[in-house]
Amino acid sequence: MRRVTLSLSFRYGLMALPLALAACGAFPQPMQGYPGRMGAILAHPPPQRIVVPTPTGALLDDTSAGVFANDVANALAAQTVPAMAQKPQRGDWVLSISATMAGDQVTPTYSVIDPRGHLQGKESGLPVSSQAWSNGDPTALTAEANDAGPKISSLLSNIDAALKENDPNSLYNRPAQLDFTTVAGAPGDGNTSLAREMTKDIGALGVVVVSQKRDADFTMRGQVKVVNVDAKTQRIEIYWIVDTVDGKEVGRVAQLHDIAKGSLNSFWGDVAVVAAQQAAGGVKEVLDNNIGKRAYAKPAAPKAATPVPATPKPATTSAIPIPTPVQGATVKGVDFMFPPYSGDE
Repeated sequence: MRRVTLSLSFRYGLMALPLALAACGAFPQPMQGYPGRMGAILAHPPPQRIVVPTPTGALLDDTSAGVFANDVANALAAQTVPAMAQKPQRGDWVLSISATMAGDQVTPTYSVIDPRGHLQGKESGLPVSSQAWSNGDPTALTAEANDAGPKISSLLSNIDAALKENDPNSLYNRPAQLDFTTVAGAPGDGNTSLAREMTKDIGALGVVVVSQKRDADFTMRGQVKVVNVDAKTQRIEIYWIVDTVDGKEVGRVAQLHDIAKGSLNSFWGDVAVVAAQQAAGGVKEVLDNNIGKRAYAKPAAPKAATPVPATPKPATTSAIPIPTPVQGATVKGVDFMFPPYSGDE
């Protein structure tokens, strides 16, 4: 789950999210335009797993081949890839393992096959002593599988990115659609004011706000809490929580600031304007990283069915500019209505 924490002068703290593997099945293409969540599902139905069958062309005996398939599946599972060592079923993605010998070394090759039988990408493993390999040495096989796990995971992520970028209905190629339900818990007119300003500001960043959940890719709700710090001070906490349409939380933006007690019990005014403006960027960051737009480098378009994967970009903790806290700061022409509060008032 992704969390972005800000103060109202604001700080961003970002955690990387793994990019989920997506598939390309033989489904009809949805309508052009904004097909909503079902468009993404029909275009790239996510696989339940990738299957690692016992290899028959890896220069291993049957027993060792089965052990190695299990080792590779376990190494992928350690990379959060849903992998199983078994015979493939209809609709499965398959990791096919082969090997070639050169001199006294054997080099395995891992090929990713989509459900239609098309080769989507390859990755080479480390050379292994031919004697250790042919003997099915457990230490050598496990070491090779553990080395291959991160490489194959990266390959799958880049295949996923290439498929999405080539699909006009993918979230790579259209704005995310957000069902923003409500803001709750704010004193005064905060619920209404924050909801109004966030709808405007997130839309200005290219996110399409929809009124029906069935049209949405994600949903968002706002929650406000007021905590008494002492007799004169309260802490205002605003949380913007982003979920999938089936209710799984994928990230949130948190805004925290101390205020004079009761100062927001009536009208929020420009406080809501500034809070929404600054939180909208964090919400957009959560959406982009869940879509995968920012997590990995764009792979080169393959001329054949064996793309060379691009190296993933590491997640960054400074993707969003961090405003410098300044007394009397102005944000987009709006006076900052949360002056530093010393507690002496």
